[in-house]
Amino acid sequence: MTTESTREAIGQVAVDHHHDVADRFNQYYEASPDRFANAFRYGRHKVDNLLDECLKGLEPGAKILDVGCGTGHYVVRLRDLGFDGHGMEPADAMRKRAVEINPPDKIKSGVITALPYEDDTFDLVLSIEVFRYLHRDDVLQGMREVMRVLKPGGTAFLTFVNRYALDGFYLLQKARQLVRSQDFDVKHPHCEFTSPAEVQADLRGAGASSVRIEGRLFGPMRLVYKASEALGSTVAKAVEPYDDMLHENRMLAPVAGHLIAIATK
Repeated sequence: MTTESTREAIGQVAVDHHHDVADRFNQYYEASPDRFANAFRYGRHKVDNLLDECLKGLEPGAKILDVGCGTGHYVVRLRDLGFDGHGMEPADAMRKRAVEINPPDKIKSGVITALPYEDDTFDLVLSIEVFRYLHRDDVLQGMREVMRVLKPGGTAFLTFVNRYALDGFYLLQKARQLVRSQDFDVKHPHCEFTSPAEVQADLRGAGASSVRIEGRLFGPMRLVYKASEALGSTVAKAVEPYDDMLHENRMLAPVAGHLIAIATK
């Protein structure tokens, strides 16, 4: 494959994958609110707490975009909090569910590399678990697009996957590639790994005036949950106080499971 065809294939596989797993995501959001129930809920709880801190600084009615909004549950939450929530989602099955629980005019079809919005539109743009599925070139273009649609002084809340996270996900992906003799397929999409230093440089190159990097979810919790959700729940409850203490030290961000960038335009 050429670089361009690989880039296009990676993007299409990511969309197809999320089309196929829409029901599963819907179940995750509508199941028990117990944050320890599974790795998805536990990890999202950590990210959501940090997002809530960003939302506290916004005025009621602030215009917020969720890029890659999936089933639209974050958009519902934003609207319930008094914000003007919007969502954009490329996967048809995901977007269908988002429209079912949100005003249809608040949800658009589109891709992060060509956001269907005017310049300087939003007070905050969030994109959770999107950049990880993109080719490196599309990561950079996506960052430029996020900065473009943000108002001056607006905030971007973006998540990435750490290359050297203590959960060993990078090594797991490399092992999968060797076994399958390919980088990605619909069941196992491409994963773009990065580091705090790379994200800092990339976002500043995209137009951010400042970038703050945070890490959440330390240790191999994903692997424990994969072994057994019951075991994962027990271990997560026991280690959570220590996990929360670790994220206060930003020097440890390069080894966290979730890498979050909070950037100002």
